[in-house]
Amino acid sequence: MSDETTMIEILRSDRDRLDELRRYPDEPYLAIIRRLLEEIEDPETPSPEVIAGIQASLDEIRRGGFVTYEALKRDLGIE
Repeated sequence: MSDETTMIEILRSDRDRLDELRRYPDEPYLAIIRRLLEEIEDPETPSPEVIAGIQASLDEIRRGGFVTYEALKRDLGIE
């Protein structure tokens, strides 16, 4: 495959969605699209962001930063 470029036409709303996926303010669309294509090719492998989020959640649970269903019902006055 060559490194030639091409132009595509997308809706402004789709461009805005791509902007929301940027990891940093000036990340090029090419990098965003390549990342999305990689996720499509291997959907079973979680992204580094997903792995980091899972790890953060597990750390929070280990520190006791959670509320049980029963405690939440009690706090909300639900029987």
